[in-house]
Amino acid sequence: MKKLLFSVVLFLSMGMTYAFAGVDTHLSGYIDDSNCAGMGKPMHGGDRVSCAQKCMKMGAKAVFVSGGKVYKITNQKEVVKFAGKNVVIDGKLDGDTIEVTKVTEVKG
Repeated sequence: MKKLLFSVVLFLSMGMTYAFAGVDTHLSGYIDDSNCAGMGKPMHGGDRVSCAQKCMKMGAKAVFVSGGKVYKITNQKEVVKFAGKNVVIDGKLDGDTIEVTKVTEVKG
C-alpha cells in the first residue's frame, strides 16, 4: 500500500512540474516599452525605436507585442538592444509572460 501511495504521489508531482513549465513558442512581433506598448504610435514623438529606447532608459520594462497582445519578458537583458524593432523570438510562454531564449531582428 505504501508503495502504491508513493507511486501516485510521485506521478502527480511530476505531472504538476510539467503543467507549470512554460510552453515552447515561436512568435513574430516587436519589442516595445511597458509605457507605450501596443498604443500604435510613440508617446514621445519620433519613431518607435527612439521612443522605446527613451522610455526604457527612464525605467520602463521591455515587453513583446505580437498580434495586438502584450507579453511581459522575464529576462530583460536579452531584448533591450532590440527596443522598438521588429523581431522573431523563441522562448517559453507562461500565460502573458515569456522567457526569451532567442531573438532575431527582422530587417526591412
